[in-house]
This record gives sequence, structure tokens and C-alpha cells, in this order.
Amino acid sequence: MGNEKHIIAQIEAYIRQGGGEYGDWYIGLANNPIDPITEASRLHKVQNRRFTYIETISHQVAKSVADYFLDVCGTDGDLSDIDTRHTCRALYIYKKAANFLTSPEVCPA
Repeated sequence: MGNEKHIIAQIEAYIRQGGGEYGDWYIGLANNPIDPITEASRLHKVQNRRFTYIETISHQVAKSVADYFLDVCGTDGDLSDIDTRHTCRALYIYKKAANFLTSPEVCPA
């Protein structure tokens, strides 16, 4: 979990810098992380343009990190739509706007 710990530390630092609680943030997986961030921005779900993405070495690493933030930290997100081929290697994270209602599509097949 060496690589996962490094990525977790990066994301935790980003959240601290952006402020708020873990539940104020949304994390997901994508083949192209710009697509869900663009969609969320278009729907005014991103607060103050606070978003980033991290490319990982594998789908397993990306999913492990996302699971940590979802299960341990209470970050919002949904991995139920990730593709069955397990090709998503990028994590994206953004601070949700106050009027956040639904999640964007993640990792389209």
C-alpha cells in the first residue's frame, strides 16, 4: 500500500487546503477525469473551482484509495458505475457546491 499511502496523503493535503469536512468533497474514478469534473462544473456542483485529479498506476490502486476516502473518511462519491473491465486509473476529487444534489456519471464504459 506504499503508493496508496502517498496518494492518500496528497488528497488529504488537498482537502485541508480547500477546507471543509470530508463529506463536503466528492471522489470518483474515471478513464478521463476531466469529463466528470467538466460535467460537475457545468451543473454547478463544484464549489470555487476546487477540483483535481491524480493518475495512478492501476485500477486497483485508484479503487483502493477511493474506497479509503468513501469508507473511512466519509467522503461523498459513488463507485457503483465503474466499468467492469477495471480500466479506470485516475481519481478525481472536487469540493461540492452547497446545492449539490446528484453525482456525475463516472467511468463510462
